[in-house]
Amino acid sequence: MKNVFGIDYVKSMSDMVDSYEKLIKGVDTLMNVDYSGFDATPKELIFQEDKMKLYHYEPKVKDPNKIPTLIVYALVNKQYMMDLQEDRSLIKNLLEGGQDIYIIDWGYPTMDDKYIGLEDYINGYIDDCVDIIRRKHKIEKVNITGICQGGTFSFIYTATHGEKINALVSLVTPIDFSTDDGLLFKWGPYLNPENMVKAFGNVPGEFMNAGFVFLKPIDLMMDKYVGVIDSLDDP
Repeated sequence: MKNVFGIDYVKSMSDMVDSYEKLIKGVDTLMNVDYSGFDATPKELIFQEDKMKLYHYEPKVKDPNKIPTLIVYALVNKQYMMDLQEDRSLIKNLLEGGQDIYIIDWGYPTMDDKYIGLEDYINGYIDDCVDIIRRKHKIEKVNITGICQGGTFSFIYTATHGEKINALVSLVTPIDFSTDDGLLFKWGPYLNPENMVKAFGNVPGEFMNAGFVFLKPIDLMMDKYVGVIDSLDDP
């Protein structure tokens, strides 16, 4: 049934009912989500230095890769994003694929960390983790996988400690900082990190998050919530 404006009332009512049912199912799904599943793949703490912790995941195959992989995550994100749920876990997939996985948890920075610089992270923490893995497995080289900012750290580490690295893999890693292709790169030359550290000690997470949101305001402020609504009834 249509009116002079070409509106199909029957279809419109049907779509409205479908949306309502999806919303009801979505509320039920959200009410019953098990939030305890993230970071659930079994692992062992084998080394800690200051707030940095090095974990080793329990292998899932009889004979894992003889060259283990160290995953270096970004300072501004949490490494458990790679292990969200049992059926949505990159860590689990890597282990089931025969990889022997270590991962760095940077912890949460406090005012004590305001003087820690790139050299401390790369020639200190990462190098210490690599050496511990090398000694434990009695090998000369390890594999390293860097995620986002952790990838930038991993590239620098590999360039300066290439004798300890067998293979380097990076994901969503910024490398070419000379480009102005992107709002963040356009802002970069005008930011003064030293003044930020003087003002805040550590740059607040809210400040950094706002900067990332401004990179893609429509995607990050609107589209992701629309996407949630579209998938609400997906358990």
